[in-house]
Amino acid sequence: MGQCKAPSWFPFANRITQTDESEFPIGTSLMYECRPGYIKRQFSIVCEQNSDWTSAENKCIRKSCANPKDPQNGIVHVLTDIKFGSSINYTCNTGYRLIGSSTAVCIISDNGLIWDNEAPICERIPCEAPPAITNGEFRAPAEDFYYGMVVTYHCQTGDRGKKLFNLVGEPSLHCTSNDGEVGVWSGPPPQCVELGKCTPPHVENAVMVSESKSLFSLRDTVEFRCQPGFIMEGISSIQCQDLNKWEPKLPSCFKVKSCGPFLDQLPNGNVLFPLNLQIGAKVSFVCNKGFKLKGNSASYCILAGRDSIWNSSVPVCERVTCIIPEYMSGICEELKMKKYYYEDNVTLECKDRYTLDGSSQSQCQLDATWDPPLANCVYRIFIGIVFFISLIIGSYCLIQKYKKGKTTEGKCKGVSIHLNSKEDSCIHPEALLASQENNSSTSPARI
Repeated sequence: MGQCKAPSWFPFANRITQTDESEFPIGTSLMYECRPGYIKRQFSIVCEQNSDWTSAENKCIRKSCANPKDPQNGIVHVLTDIKFGSSINYTCNTGYRLIGSSTAVCIISDNGLIWDNEAPICERIPCEAPPAITNGEFRAPAEDFYYGMVVTYHCQTGDRGKKLFNLVGEPSLHCTSNDGEVGVWSGPPPQCVELGKCTPPHVENAVMVSESKSLFSLRDTVEFRCQPGFIMEGISSIQCQDLNKWEPKLPSCFKVKSCGPFLDQLPNGNVLFPLNLQIGAKVSFVCNKGFKLKGNSASYCILAGRDSIWNSSVPVCERVTCIIPEYMSGICEELKMKKYYYEDNVTLECKDRYTLDGSSQSQCQLDATWDPPLANCVYRIFIGIVFFISLIIGSYCLIQKYKKGKTTEGKCKGVSIHLNSKEDSCIHPEALLASQENNSSTSPARI
């Protein structure tokens, strides 16, 4: 047979039927009574066949507090309702400040419900007396100053209203507030400046390079320089004009933002970052060994208008490639068609009827050259022709020797045949003649 577990605690009602049982059989009824703050009544819940208790929701109805009234020069805000446990807020109209509590909660008091705080008072925000100025005064409608009131300044005059001073600045100030609590004047008071004089100009985030004075005369010049981290916009030098005017327009100094992080990566290389990213900062690009840089080797943080940007994007690291030139004849075509990269080795092979003149092994270097330099393939027919001509000359000299009984010294001296322009490619027939003489000791020459 099914049972119900002990029901959960209700914040709005107390159980009348007291028991320590943790489980109850089907059909058990438990009595409850609504708590204070709710309309007094009793109700029951029953353990049903599905082992759940019948619902107690909406069995207890909350009582209500008295309807709150708006404070003078303020408003009451009912957030949900005015029933037991609910809250309300108070605010004051613009120009008034709240004295007292800004919230209240509906609570139980004896046998009834009340708001736990009284309605606040909305008091007009006061301002202190406006500041006095030299050689001038202000006029106000009253002795006390409150939010919204306006005072107007005037400079002193001479006999018969003769003008002695220029009023520099806003002639009127009004009482306002930044936080809704304390009254402040809308700005600094104006100044009464002697005719033909200028008050010191002020540029935010700048320092005055020229001499500082309390007053400047007509055509006096002042020069400004921006503080570190700021850039000037406008002309740095200005001049005092009539009616306390500075011309040209005052410059401004705006803060220079750092460049954002350089996020691009350099495949087959490294990006070297500076310590800071201020204007002028340099990001360098370095390729790994065996690769060469294509593009800019660095990017600089520069000013573009008021924005800081990197002046170039990341370059490319390309593999160092060596080639066998097409104009080199006699070398096997398969070798010319291949790509050779840094530290690759090549073994040169010549076509038929060609002979290799130089080292057969070369290695690709970091500057895309070969070490040792590529050897040449020389056509063999030229070598045969050279030996044939040399043989004829040698034979001719040998015949002359036997005919005249003299040596060939002085007769064939200096004869040489060149394979190419290189000095070490020159073949001298004296060597061939010496060879012929050695042979003649065993076998006479025949023509």
